[in-house]
Amino acid sequence: MKKFLSALAALILSAGAVAQSDCTISLSVLRAPQTENIPAQTEEYLVTRLQSALTADGIVAGENLSQFFIAGKFSHVMEDVVPGPPRQFALHTVLTLYIGDAIGENIYATTTIDMRGIGNSTERAFINALRTLNANNPTVATCVNNAKKKITAYFDKNYPQILTQADRCAAQHNYDEALWRLSMIPECCAGYAQAEAKTSQYYQRYIDQQGTALLSLATAAWSVAHTPEAAAKAFGYLTQIDPESSAYTAAQALAAEMKTSIKSDRNFELRQKYSDAVDIKRRQIEAAREVGVAYGKGQQQQTTNLTWLK
Repeated sequence: MKKFLSALAALILSAGAVAQSDCTISLSVLRAPQTENIPAQTEEYLVTRLQSALTADGIVAGENLSQFFIAGKFSHVMEDVVPGPPRQFALHTVLTLYIGDAIGENIYATTTIDMRGIGNSTERAFINALRTLNANNPTVATCVNNAKKKITAYFDKNYPQILTQADRCAAQHNYDEALWRLSMIPECCAGYAQAEAKTSQYYQRYIDQQGTALLSLATAAWSVAHTPEAAAKAFGYLTQIDPESSAYTAAQALAAEMKTSIKSDRNFELRQKYSDAVDIKRRQIEAAREVGVAYGKGQQQQTTNLTWLK
C-alpha cells in the first residue's frame, strides 16, 4: 500500500510556496446520477478517461476521498441504429463536467463537451465518443484551471479550520483521519507549512500507537508457547513495527529473546533506522500521507453523493 501512495507524498515535501501553475490539487472522481440510460461499463470508462485527462493539468484525480470532486453527466442529443450489415449504433451526446465542493455542495466550474461515436454496440459507441475527453482538450484544461484558482483560494482562507479539525481528531487518537485532513492542504496554499509540521507530529504518534499494539500482539503470541511456530507468528507482528516507533527497541529485545530461546538460525532483522535525518523526515511524510489517503479511500463510498447536482 505504501508503494501505491508514495507518489502522492510529493505534495508536501516542500515547505515553500510554489507558483500557481505548479500547484497540484487532489480531486475525487465521482459518479454523478445519470438521467440518461447508459451502458453499465460507461461510467467506469468515464472515470478512467477523467483520470487520464486531468493528469496533465496539475491534478491528482482518483477515487480517494477528497473534499473537491469532478463528475460528468450525459445529455443525449441522438441515439440511432444504422442498418447493416453490419448493424451500427450511432450516438450524439453532450457531456457536462462539474468541478466542485462535495461537502459545501458548491460548483466551482462547469463545461460541456459535444461527443459523437459509432460502434457495433451502444457501449462501443460511448467508448468511441469519450475519446475526445483527453489531456489535449482545451475545453477541459480551461475548466480545470478556473476551478484550481477557486480551490486554492478556498484553502488559503479555510486552512485554520482544517488544522483545527485535524487537531481534534488527533486528540481523540484518530490519527489516520487527522493525517487525511492535513493531506488535503496543497503545497502552494497558505497553511501548508503548519500542516507539514503537524503531519510529522501526528504520524509519530500514529506509529507509536501502532507499534505498541503490534508489540502486544507479538508478546501474546510468544507467551503462548516458546516454539518456532509461535516465534514465527510473533515475528510477523514485529516486522510491521516502524523503526521510528517508540516500540522499536522493545521489539528488538523480544526478537533477540526469541532467537536465543529457540536457538534458531531464523533470518530475522527489523528494518534499519534511516541514517540521514532529512531522509527520515521525507520518508515519514510519505508514510504519513499514505495513512491519510488510505483512510480517505476507505471513507469514500460512505460520505459522498451527488444527488444535489443539477
